[in-house]
Amino acid sequence: MKKWLLLWLAGGTLCQAMAQRDGTLPKDTLATVGTSVITARDFLERFELMPWPGKDRRQDHDSAKVRALRSLVAERLLAQEAAVRGIGRDSLARRRVSGLEQVMVRDELFKREVVARVQITDKEMSVGMKRYPRELRLLYLRSPSRETALALRDSVGRKGVLDSLLHRISRRLLTRVDTLTLAYGSADWVLEDTAYALSERRRLSGVLQSDLYGWGVAAFLSDHIYAEAANKSIPDRLRAVQNIVRTRQQLRRARLYSGSVLSPQRAEADAEMFERMASVLHAIMTASQQERASRAGFRLGAADLDTLEQRLGTDADRILVNVAGGDLTARDVIEEMRFHDFSFSRLEPEPFRDRLNAIIKDMVAAKLLAREGYRLRLNNTEAVRHDVSVWEDHWSASALIGEMQEEVHVTDEEVMTYLVEHAREFGRAYEVNIREVLADSLTTVLHALERANSGEAFDGVARELSRREAWRLRGGESGFFRVDSLPELGVAALWTDSGAYGGPLRLREGYSVFQVLDKRLARQDSVPPPDSIKDVSRRIVRAVRQQEVLRQAVGKLAQRTGVRIFEDRLKALQVNPSNMVTRRFIGFGGVITAVPSIYPLWQWESTEPADQVP
Repeated sequence: MKKWLLLWLAGGTLCQAMAQRDGTLPKDTLATVGTSVITARDFLERFELMPWPGKDRRQDHDSAKVRALRSLVAERLLAQEAAVRGIGRDSLARRRVSGLEQVMVRDELFKREVVARVQITDKEMSVGMKRYPRELRLLYLRSPSRETALALRDSVGRKGVLDSLLHRISRRLLTRVDTLTLAYGSADWVLEDTAYALSERRRLSGVLQSDLYGWGVAAFLSDHIYAEAANKSIPDRLRAVQNIVRTRQQLRRARLYSGSVLSPQRAEADAEMFERMASVLHAIMTASQQERASRAGFRLGAADLDTLEQRLGTDADRILVNVAGGDLTARDVIEEMRFHDFSFSRLEPEPFRDRLNAIIKDMVAAKLLAREGYRLRLNNTEAVRHDVSVWEDHWSASALIGEMQEEVHVTDEEVMTYLVEHAREFGRAYEVNIREVLADSLTTVLHALERANSGEAFDGVARELSRREAWRLRGGESGFFRVDSLPELGVAALWTDSGAYGGPLRLREGYSVFQVLDKRLARQDSVPPPDSIKDVSRRIVRAVRQQEVLRQAVGKLAQRTGVRIFEDRLKALQVNPSNMVTRRFIGFGGVITAVPSIYPLWQWESTEPADQVP
């Protein structure tokens, strides 16, 4: 069996970086919830970084802000109540919070050891400003090794860089020719440094090893103005170059720092457990290749990780990686994988396992860097505690909401009442055809129903007993009528299965029993089929009742806890109108949703007005 080793050398771990958001958010209190507060920073963080209705329309900002703040107050109240009840404190919830904390500790380590130590020099800015306006066209002549690349350089140097001559070069030396367009800030620094040193006079580079293309030689073709840079003002160019230089410095420092932490470490995957995990995950990925295919390869999603963990069963708690300072189980590695985006370029068994081995190696590296952060007690810093508490409160509140909603049940009578009340909104989309007996007394219609159930033809019963004249002459048949034209009867018919008997109903005209002959859509519309309206409406009514239960619960919690909202401060707060999902890139690799979305729950009462500062 192949032995999978996870080893590091100094500077050998690729890290992702993101410049951290600068500036201090305002800390004015916008609301108090018992003894806790919601500050302008808390509000802006949640409101600006995720979508919210009305945020993208400036004329709606005031009402959108009020609704969002009231919803945040509701979340805080529910999170506090969840803590009292012990909800959201099970092993699964604790593991989720622990995994998030490790990510935040690693990010804080990155900010302190990498971001804070970046120093941009005048020389770097000068080089960047010279390169930024220029875009280069190159040929990259690939070669299989350094030795063959040297021979290729000599051969091309003697013959001249001309397309017509390249085909004469031995395939042993030249394996491929790529035509490239290169701009300042590319991912391949080695190639970029080499390319910008070329010119009309010096058209051929020395031998280099490109990060993207391997060993080879670069050949200059042309140099022209970079349109994106040309259209920018000098200050905008300066900012663009500064961002490129800063990002590159962060990447360099991240490599050096992570290398210093990881180089003394040695980790080895348990071969049997690795094969078990690889086999299960490979089966999951190959079961739906077409659905997961993308330009980046075959994507690994959160649902795949859930399935992997489920299928591993108790094996998920077996040791996958042996490493000093604490071995890692398969579940530990899977939890870390949830904070990253992955894809597999190929799904053949051997390349798949090689890629999975590389992924696990990166996950172990992330865990070890988090351990370094814990060693430095970064888990106790204000930034980490804040980031973790935002998500923990959201998760706890969501768990309580889920529990409350699960307890809500609705009866058939409640659903029918809702449908009748809203018949004018949806009923025009449906038509029903029934056979009915309408009478003045309940006894009469029950007798009619008993005769039909005994096998007597219902049309004959209707002709004899029904008093709805036009229908009675047709054996009680109504012909198709729109549900909203006779809401009580139409809704009841729509509710009843085709061919079945419904009623008795008490209508303004008397008592009714009926048989459903047919149902149909009155017009082509994006509405549920007639026979599914029962299930759809039940879900709608239950959702309405769930929201009502939540509103009442939050109102009682607000009254008991004490809530104050400073709407004058909120109104003065300026917000960014952008309405999009924002992602946060984590130092040393990984990405998460920037903040939790705000659950819309603003229609509750029992707040104490606090328009003026006390």
